[in-house]
Amino acid sequence: MKKWAIDAGAIVTPSSVIKKGSVVMHNGYIDEVAKGPSDAKIVLQFPDSVLCPGLINSHDHLIGNYYPKVGNGPYENWLPWDNDLKSDPTYNERQQIENRDLYLLAGYRNLISGVTSVHDHIPHFVQEPFLDLLPLKVISEYALAHSMGPLALNWGEIGPEYQKALKEDTAFVTHIAEGSDKETIKDLETLEKAGGLGDHSVLIHGIAFSEADIRRIKAAGATVVWCGDSNMFMFDRTANIRYMLSQGVNVTIGTDSPMSGGLNMLHEMRFDRDLYPKLFNGDKIADKQIVEMVTSNPAKAFRLYDNGSIEKGKLADLVVFDRTKDDPYDSIVSSDIRNVRLIVIEGIPVYGDETYSEIFEAQEVDVQHVTIAGQKRLIIGDLLGLLDRINRAVGFEKKFPFMPVQQRG
Repeated sequence: MKKWAIDAGAIVTPSSVIKKGSVVMHNGYIDEVAKGPSDAKIVLQFPDSVLCPGLINSHDHLIGNYYPKVGNGPYENWLPWDNDLKSDPTYNERQQIENRDLYLLAGYRNLISGVTSVHDHIPHFVQEPFLDLLPLKVISEYALAHSMGPLALNWGEIGPEYQKALKEDTAFVTHIAEGSDKETIKDLETLEKAGGLGDHSVLIHGIAFSEADIRRIKAAGATVVWCGDSNMFMFDRTANIRYMLSQGVNVTIGTDSPMSGGLNMLHEMRFDRDLYPKLFNGDKIADKQIVEMVTSNPAKAFRLYDNGSIEKGKLADLVVFDRTKDDPYDSIVSSDIRNVRLIVIEGIPVYGDETYSEIFEAQEVDVQHVTIAGQKRLIIGDLLGLLDRINRAVGFEKKFPFMPVQQRG
């Protein structure tokens, strides 16, 4: 792999901002981070852009990625929504598509919104056949349960799975407090009694957490995953994020499936920023906090020690965004997929503007030429073939707002 560099108008690390800086990459890792331009032989110039770590989606169900949203909430818990989903014609339509192609669709949906790593909350045996086919990284080392209480699917036993997470230094991931019924309100107590609450716990949703619950979560060192769009669609409420942040809980952001949640990660970030003042008396959440929730915070939660920040020795998972705002953090959070200029995974360009074809050629990356959201892009893999297979499977040209490919080839 050839050494190369990106010069950017601003680098969000994300703990700080480096103005007019450069990042040098070699053999998949960041070799140097500096102020000023790089003297590497191969340099891409982005003077009017923001460079940041690759985004990490803390919660998705890749096999469940499809469109449109389905449901008629608000619901008391997840099960009646699942029943509505499986009785809807859209679900039957989705079932005509091979699991491989649903995984690929989910991979591309995440990728073009700046995501370089995603957590797929599903038993390992479901995802394992598809991981090597995807255009981005799936967090594949984790222990899990589905949820708490009598409605939980048999994905894993809480106590033994948490002990596995401790032994292997991975995350223990579970849905929890997703709803408002009497059993769901007691979810944290159930988790704690089963031996599943600790600093390796990644707790998805947390809608029903009380302030006392949140203090126990902070004391344990656990993480909460915020899926604001999905929560509001299904339950018309979401977690008490303001109190979590005031207590210093490690909070991350997840999209959930687009059949209940946001179109993609960039949509989710904007949605959550806009939702926050509506829920908390006009208080605003800082753009920097949102950026940390999709970079350094999930890296901590999922024990991704080589990810989540731009510094020497970390993996070169990077995204370049147009700078549309004076504040670089605001630029990132305000972006949509049209503003994604380049995505790099472990030093390899995987998606980007046609203008930068030289770096794809220099790194010998096979790409397709596509037009996405009106922008001419290069992308790894066979996105066009995937969309053709989906159309054949369902019997018509399926449109995905999260995959707006207007022109093929």
